Amino acid sequence: MSVVAPPVAGTWRIGHGRRRGRSGIADDGRHWAPKWRRLMSLAGAGGSGPPGSFDEFDRTVRGMLNRISAENACRLLPLDPSLRSISAAQDGCGDSPPWWAARFAALMLASYLQVIHTNRCARGLAMRSADNVLPAYLDAVAPLLARSPRLVDALAAWFARLLRLQDLCWPTARLVLLAAGEQRDRSTLPPHSLGRLPAELLRGRVLRFLVPPGLPASISEGPLDGPPAGLCTCWDSEDGRRDAAAVLAHILLFAPAASWPRLSAFAFYVIEAALSGDSVQQEGRIYLGASVLVAVAQRLESPPVESSITAARVDGEGGGSSSSIGETGAGRSIGGTVGSCSGPAATNSMGAATFKPPSRSRAQRTDLGALGRMANLLEDRLSELKPGSCNGDAEINGFVRSRAQAAIERVQRAREKLCPSLE
Repeated sequence: MSVVAPPVAGTWRIGHGRRRGRSGIADDGRHWAPKWRRLMSLAGAGGSGPPGSFDEFDRTVRGMLNRISAENACRLLPLDPSLRSISAAQDGCGDSPPWWAARFAALMLASYLQVIHTNRCARGLAMRSADNVLPAYLDAVAPLLARSPRLVDALAAWFARLLRLQDLCWPTARLVLLAAGEQRDRSTLPPHSLGRLPAELLRGRVLRFLVPPGLPASISEGPLDGPPAGLCTCWDSEDGRRDAAAVLAHILLFAPAASWPRLSAFAFYVIEAALSGDSVQQEGRIYLGASVLVAVAQRLESPPVESSITAARVDGEGGGSSSSIGETGAGRSIGGTVGSCSGPAATNSMGAATFKPPSRSRAQRTDLGALGRMANLLEDRLSELKPGSCNGDAEINGFVRSRAQAAIERVQRAREKLCPSLE
């Protein structure tokens, strides 16, 4: 049964910005740079803390989302780090403050979820078509995603909330926390016990690979009528989570190459969390795992062709390829908060955070290996739910099973196509 989500306060009206653009209202970047700087002047703690009220921030971001297109993105987006952070050029990070990235991501997702909710065809099949406008919207914001690792992490953190990944990973995370708080002499514990490991290793390193990204308290615990609360409340249903899975699939397919290492790490985490463990909600978890799996396979098989603006180096100089962020998808931790930027970071001439990219063949080989393991995990889960098996009473419906089978076949085609070229 389709559930119509109640409107979020101030949600984006699809197509509104295009009508304004045709009517002759200017969208020159000179009119937008002062707006972004004013938002920084209203922020607390010298620009690093959130403002007392998000009203003007929300109006500015929604106004930009109403007008943005691939043609005017370089003029409307706050690509210069100084438009997102007062101390960007001095503190050596060169990225958006955590509160800025989290709030911006919430407003983005609220808009994109409305697009998917009004287009059931786009929810079922993530591809470019005349009826699916979401790829064009993602092309427009791609330059900012390529320059802001924190914004990518914030999107992952909101997806973790929308898809309730905390509920899926909590049993394992609780086991690690209990081991870290072990009071007995570690030398007396069995050799296989997690409690033998140092507590700082379990909490600081191991746990980061088991929990989804977090959000700043100032955003996640904001006012009840704000976009964060509305985002999680309006889509807190099985139908809403399928909309969220479709938006995630679109982002995985059409995001810029610079953000792929971070996104692939989160995607593999989502697949494994959805398909591991026992739960009565088998159907929803298999649908989520299959939807993300097929998007990753499609991305690896046919990477998107990027525009010259997005494909340019993060420092804005012509030519070159995008700088990859972090490590390869299957080998990077996704835990921590939006404010953390892991990886061998450096600072370029504009103060933006850049990262040394891994070789393309090595990254692709790692992703394909993880992709194959996730497909095997999905196949094992399907075999457990066949009629006559020990879990036959929990059999899933034909639609979800066919979607899972299509994901497995897509992974096989991708591996057959790409593996020979990597040998």
